[in-house]
Amino acid sequence: MKNFLLLVLPFVVLSCVHRLPTPEGIKDISTSEYEDMVESKTKKTEVYDGLYNKLTVQTTRLDADMSENLTAYQAKLGQWSLQKYKEEKAKIISKHSDSTEFFMSFYTPERKHDNLNTTRSSWKVYLEVSGQRYEGKITKIKDLYLDIETLYPHHNRWASPYSVVFPVSTPATDGKPATITVTGPLATTQLVY
Repeated sequence: MKNFLLLVLPFVVLSCVHRLPTPEGIKDISTSEYEDMVESKTKKTEVYDGLYNKLTVQTTRLDADMSENLTAYQAKLGQWSLQKYKEEKAKIISKHSDSTEFFMSFYTPERKHDNLNTTRSSWKVYLEVSGQRYEGKITKIKDLYLDIETLYPHHNRWASPYSVVFPVSTPATDGKPATITVTGPLATTQLVY
């Protein structure tokens, strides 16, 4: 038995899964560095009625720094070519020129209240920055749960993922104090950056 274990041990050790190195020219970011970045850019609020959870909202600010790290992390995970990385980075820069984006993980116990992206929804999301208030355009993210959870570790399977885009350029909001207001039929809450 002892000899069998010694024989099998090298195969077990060598068969461990590991990631390939990040392609040259792409920013190398470790999983722990990326998760720390996401945590630093994420705010969470919960609304209770006694012991009953009415609403849990977590938002991640996708500013220039976060978007650059997000793109580099996706490139690392997907083993993108340098060309694809540059194309995706250019898309992000273009998008940031006229909008500011937040990822939102939204949970309410009753599914019928989780309708932020429908036209009949009475939920609204606002961004207040530099004395101005902007209404967000809310889009439900339809990616696989595992893909979303890999990019946003705080997101869980009971919450719904949304993208909230505001009509103000990212450079106009970067590094400035901002407040996200989520208001709807169940509650109104704020996340302060």
